[in-house]
Amino acid sequence: MRKFLYSNMFYRNMISDLFGRSSGSETPGLFTPYFQYSIGPYQSDFSLYFPKEPYGRRYKNEIFNKLNGYNGADIADYLEFHFTRYPDKQAFLKFLEYETYSRLDQRVSATRKQKLRFTKEWVQEKRQEIRVQQQVEMRQNIEQGIREVLPLNNNVNQANLDESIMEFTQKLAFRIDQIVAGTEERMQSITDSFVTGNIELNNQNHQDKLIKLFRLLKNVQAPTEIAKGEQLFKRFSDTDVAAILRLHFETFKSKQPNTIQVAIKRADESIRDTHPKVKNLEKALQEYFY
Repeated sequence: MRKFLYSNMFYRNMISDLFGRSSGSETPGLFTPYFQYSIGPYQSDFSLYFPKEPYGRRYKNEIFNKLNGYNGADIADYLEFHFTRYPDKQAFLKFLEYETYSRLDQRVSATRKQKLRFTKEWVQEKRQEIRVQQQVEMRQNIEQGIREVLPLNNNVNQANLDESIMEFTQKLAFRIDQIVAGTEERMQSITDSFVTGNIELNNQNHQDKLIKLFRLLKNVQAPTEIAKGEQLFKRFSDTDVAAILRLHFETFKSKQPNTIQVAIKRADESIRDTHPKVKNLEKALQEYFY
């Protein structure tokens, strides 16, 4: 009976303690699948299930509908299941953070709000784990590099050598952390001195679509019957798109260029060029300029 009810989206939404819906895509499949899902009857495992290809907002709502069915450590296991399977960990955490915050601002039951707070804390813990792991890997790389350049000497006390290497590694890693942090602050202050915009999307769910729009604009070219192969822009690369986003969009101002480049690539891949809406927009841009 449970599988039957949850396989029907009408009944599933009635059973669920519904909360406000975001204005996601109304086109099936036009979203980034951060959480694993399948088309088929509802199952009680951690995956998401839909009777047919879902809309973006239905997909996102189901993530939290299923989360609401768990308690305590089971919530962490559910999130961990999807987190380990999505390749871009930082993108997964960013998505989950935005979606959690948006739902915390809505009118939801006390129980649901508690689970959302748990999710928010889980995201923060995961970010800290990644940060610590990066620091450990950096120290290991530094230590390995030091050992490779030091000459082999049988007369050297190995214990003292190891202790010296560890101490030097820790000091060097700490100094690198300080330099990186200071450089980021200086770069931020330089950037802040530019005449920049302060554009902010009303709904972060539109971020990937906005990036895709920039990619389509970048690649506009004349129809073959007018000027074969003529590009609208003489020079316009993904680096330029990243610069526009970083200088003028609030969400990207604190991000490094390489991080924004990853976001651009992810957005471009998540919204397929073959999608009818993308093809229509591509044609409309061409007709507008030519």
